[in-house]
Amino acid sequence: MKRCIVFFFLLPFSFFISALSRLPYPEIEDLNTKDVFFNQYSTAVSNARKAIAQLDTSVDITPEFYTYTVKAGETLLEIAARCCIPYDAIVTLNRISSIEESIEGMRLLLPSLPALYVYAIRESSFEHLVAAFVDKVPSYFEGFEIAVFYDLSNFEHVYCLPNALFDGTIRSLFFLPYYQYPLDSRRVTSEFGLRKDPFTGQDSHHSGIDIAAPLGTTVRAIAGGTVVKTGYDNILGNYIIIAHTDGRESVYGHLSSIFVGQNDTVKSGTHIGTVGSTGRSTGNHLHLEIREQHTPVNPRTFLKD
Repeated sequence: MKRCIVFFFLLPFSFFISALSRLPYPEIEDLNTKDVFFNQYSTAVSNARKAIAQLDTSVDITPEFYTYTVKAGETLLEIAARCCIPYDAIVTLNRISSIEESIEGMRLLLPSLPALYVYAIRESSFEHLVAAFVDKVPSYFEGFEIAVFYDLSNFEHVYCLPNALFDGTIRSLFFLPYYQYPLDSRRVTSEFGLRKDPFTGQDSHHSGIDIAAPLGTTVRAIAGGTVVKTGYDNILGNYIIIAHTDGRESVYGHLSSIFVGQNDTVKSGTHIGTVGSTGRSTGNHLHLEIREQHTPVNPRTFLKD
């Protein structure tokens, strides 16, 4: 990103002095109003948001940084919501490339300024993609270079683009974990989309894929998550629905048996049931759906071969 590199060595000495004077960054213990530093941080975020909303380019919006160590059970999206900062900012500043990365125990840098943060030296293909996007995105505020310090002598140059957010492509890549197949078998006998209904012979929409396997074959969860529903349906037969950390749901139908119950937590690969032919079925197979906002999408897009 040429415009970043040009100015990295032109940062005024006074900037580095002011940055050093704030080291180490204040550490937030708890993300609530009982924490003094969290209150300071929230005020800084509010001021930055007001300047952006008013398009006030005369206000200094150089970000302030605070640190926070992620506690057990906390998620990236939850932390972003409590901080009133887009997860895009936290993700890019902390070099997180996927929603699947574990952040438990991670010492996060929390910026006061909603922005995309691009490191001069990129470490992943995801960072290269974000950098290419930032080079093209328009902004009411000019981007600028900052130094992010890890200690008094260790810092990195970062390009900051205020008020920028991921586009659809980057967002999809960040939230798109590659799910594993629920069976050892890869023999798909019916694809997602328009097909001839096996019972009526009429064109109909198939909301998932059918994977053939013998009766009693173990079915695995395609990714970690929480079981939100199990039961019996005249179409799906015995079924399981799992909500995943990326916001999607997976559905497993025509099962002969179910090993999990509602609210159970499962990991990728957990044995959740067995293949059967219950419900509206012509033979032993697994019907697999993946849903986004409760709408079925093609599972082939997400399954890792």
